[in-house]
Amino acid sequence: MRFFAAPLLALVLGMSACTSWRAQTAPAPEVVSAHADDAVRLRRHDGSVVVLTHPQVAGDSIVGELGDPPRRVAVATADVERVDVRGLNAARTGGLTLGIFAVVVAVAAAATLAAVLTDWH
Repeated sequence: MRFFAAPLLALVLGMSACTSWRAQTAPAPEVVSAHADDAVRLRRHDGSVVVLTHPQVAGDSIVGELGDPPRRVAVATADVERVDVRGLNAARTGGLTLGIFAVVVAVAAAATLAAVLTDWH
């Protein structure tokens, strides 16, 4: 069972790395409301970027947590040029999954071949 733990862990960790920020076309309040359980990246008109977790629309602002330890911040909706959310990159995920699978198969094949050639018990 331990043999399968490392590849499984690598697969899970690798798949979490296969996300990227995706620009949204809907108005900022709609995007924030739809992604209240996620993080959103707000690009302001001045070029600055703020990543908020647990975002909410409160009046004319987008409010969420920023930093570690988290502190509550608000960004005026009028100052937001674009809202990005995390999205799965299917090509990267597929490639990484196939790569990990190939490595696991190669290691298993090498171990089997070594056992057969050395008459290992």
